[in-house]
Amino acid sequence: MGNVIRGILGAACLCAVLGQSGVAAAEEWMDLPPMSTDQLEGASGRQGIPLQWQLNENQQSAMVTGNVLSGPSMTGDNLISDHAFENMSGIATVIQNTGNQVVIQDSTQVNILINR
Repeated sequence: MGNVIRGILGAACLCAVLGQSGVAAAEEWMDLPPMSTDQLEGASGRQGIPLQWQLNENQQSAMVTGNVLSGPSMTGDNLISDHAFENMSGIATVIQNTGNQVVIQDSTQVNILINR
């Protein structure tokens, strides 16, 4: 994920946790004093944060069976314009397929860990 998307996702999660609008949450955080060098050094490398174990499972079981494709088979062009993702926000999944008799399965898991 790019830094911009990471920042947007982080801000959205922070707002969800705080239960406030993005502007109010940002204003509250802006008033906090900057951390000292000692505080930053003590927080690096997840120091003092207990180990977190997380297991994500995803089961996809689609099948293509018994299909028959006879005769000429035409498929369309598979094009994405240069501005297709210009106003995209959040997490997007894009799948393209130019074949016949295909099963496409997709899964997206977003894991967010916030320690207070």
